[in-house]
Amino acid sequence: MTQRSRGQCACRQRGARLGGWSKMSCVGSTLGSKLFLKSLGRISSPLFLVSEVFGMELFSDNHFAGSEDSYSYIDVGWLDEFPIFKESVLRIAARTQAPIELVVSVVLAVIALVCQHLIDVRRPWGSIGPVSLIIFLIALSGERKTTVEEVTASVLRAFEGRRKSLDFQKIKEWSVLWELWERKKKKIQKNLLDEDVGSIAYQQLESALLAHANSEPVRPFVFRMIHQDVTTAALSKSLDQDCPSAALFTSEGDIALRGSINQIGMMNAYWDGSGVEVGRASTGHYSLKDVRLSIGIGVQPGVFNEYLERKGELGKASGFFARSLVFYPKSTQGTRFISGEVQLSLDRYTKRMEELLEENVRKFDARDSSKLVVGFSPEAGEELKRIHNSIESEMQVGGRYERARDHGSKQTENISRVAALLHFFETGGTQISLPELSAVEKIVMGCSVVYKRLFSFSPQVVTDGDALVSWLRARCDRSVFRRTRRNEILQRGPSGLRRATRLNRAVDYLVEKGLVREVVSGRVAEIELI
Repeated sequence: MTQRSRGQCACRQRGARLGGWSKMSCVGSTLGSKLFLKSLGRISSPLFLVSEVFGMELFSDNHFAGSEDSYSYIDVGWLDEFPIFKESVLRIAARTQAPIELVVSVVLAVIALVCQHLIDVRRPWGSIGPVSLIIFLIALSGERKTTVEEVTASVLRAFEGRRKSLDFQKIKEWSVLWELWERKKKKIQKNLLDEDVGSIAYQQLESALLAHANSEPVRPFVFRMIHQDVTTAALSKSLDQDCPSAALFTSEGDIALRGSINQIGMMNAYWDGSGVEVGRASTGHYSLKDVRLSIGIGVQPGVFNEYLERKGELGKASGFFARSLVFYPKSTQGTRFISGEVQLSLDRYTKRMEELLEENVRKFDARDSSKLVVGFSPEAGEELKRIHNSIESEMQVGGRYERARDHGSKQTENISRVAALLHFFETGGTQISLPELSAVEKIVMGCSVVYKRLFSFSPQVVTDGDALVSWLRARCDRSVFRRTRRNEILQRGPSGLRRATRLNRAVDYLVEKGLVREVVSGRVAEIELI
């Protein structure tokens, strides 16, 4: 068997699926060897190795990408508790023939935008926080990301368009008033130069200048919630001067990933609702408190891989990706046959969106930042505690979140946010039911599969696992036995793995991927190739 063929794999599922959870492993994951990857000239940094193993290989046309368990999955039955949401998703999917998961991600991002200025969510243990979301949709070109986004956000863009003409008229009037105000200020300043300092005339002009400063016309606010190609500075300025609730939406993810998303710390602060202090030489200092920002980015796999190479390590270390819901839908290309015209009727969705937008405008014009607090019913509250504790226990050694603790720590937060958004969007109420929570748990946990495949293991663990599996296979080629004593690896194995700590992590990684299993015979610990 050649070195490259040994690197090929097929994925399978380990363990049971429960409520959208799936414990995954990959039999013979496409690791290859570090030497083989170097021969292709594809390792420029340890992080790039991760993007190759969990990025490009994840999305390439191989056995891994072909596995059903490689994709995020949503059963439409999970949406039964949210009839308006479900109806809109199914009708948009039928009209565009895009994957259900793709449509869900886009509709959910739009709902987050229109609701985040209106509500906060209270968890059963008392903490209250925002409901903003960060959503990454990873899909191939031609998957109709742009079409779905245009359909879903059309009611929002039409509403913004109507408001835009009114706001721009106010801006024109303000510009004239400000110009007149500026001329008067300059006239007073000029007259001051003609008077002696300390004279009565000087003091009168000084008082007039101070009074004039306090009468400066205030710039009207512009109702603009959707941003696409925008710098971080421009986005911050818009949140301060205009609409304090906005979203960064784009189906062409390279625009955002090479722009405002580069300021990861600021994006995290917006998601947390913790406020941001901004200082600029051109605009001065201002505070962004109680602002809300959601992010919805549709990106092609290759572009996402390039972003991982540049910012992946920082994004993971800072918790940016851990805060995100990552959707990777299975493609419908090749099955989108035309059988007749499909009418698209989104009356209930449009009506509810317009109601929420009107409420946004009312609060926006009044500069009212108060929010309705959405909580959980007693039964749902107890269930959310159970979910939290279950995830927490899985962060221990051997748990499914052992190597994705940052992600696990945000799961309950995202579940509570999505539950509050969908409950309020459907009913306008303030108490999330147990069935609603159970449905949302499945949706959010379904996104966890892709995240863990992208980010669960550190570059060093991946490298060590690659080296160990190559060494074991080379050794087994010369023997009928598939087992190797652990002590023998410590004595004669790859040089970097002759320390127990690194060897244990590499073995754990390979066990998780389904490449090896640990066997104990009496007092002898062995590693067996599968």
